[in-house]
Amino acid sequence: MTTRRKFLKTACLSGVCLCGFSSIAQSEAMTALDASTNEPANKNETMFLKWITELLNNLDANLTEVQLREIVKSASIAHHQNLDMDKMLSQFKGKLDEFIKFIEEKWDWKVSYENKKQVLIVDENKPFCVCPLLVNEKDRKFPALCYCSEGFAERMFSIICGVPVNATVISSIQRGNNKCVYRIVLNSSDKNLK
Repeated sequence: MTTRRKFLKTACLSGVCLCGFSSIAQSEAMTALDASTNEPANKNETMFLKWITELLNNLDANLTEVQLREIVKSASIAHHQNLDMDKMLSQFKGKLDEFIKFIEEKWDWKVSYENKKQVLIVDENKPFCVCPLLVNEKDRKFPALCYCSEGFAERMFSIICGVPVNATVISSIQRGNNKCVYRIVLNSSDKNLK
């Protein structure tokens, strides 16, 4: 007999993640916020947000860190697609320095290099979590969502660099720090990007 906890674990590890976590996150209802109040536009979105936060709590309590990272990181595709990042990033493909200049000027991020330009330290430079899933959860912490940020950063910088990169959150509002900072390890073939 399969317990509910075992079913949740099995479903998420197989990529189904109960009704398709990424499909729910991708829906228009998930992103329809009232711009004037930054609050959900309808009861369905409120329910979706609460459902996701409860799912995150249960995943965090019942999975290993490796399993949790794999599941939540893979869900970052929903945010990436919702923002139409492929289109936005297309102008910066192969132009890492131009992209860094863009995110520093437009997003107010701070970026520095380490290890002969093979490692980027990317600081969001904000005293709050920018995750759209947490708009109504300002008083609760969801450290597992940082894995989604890792996935998002990996997708973004992999598109720019044209090779896989590895992202790790090294500081996070959700983990009790005062800002979100990522360590992005570039593939050695990236050294010629200008």
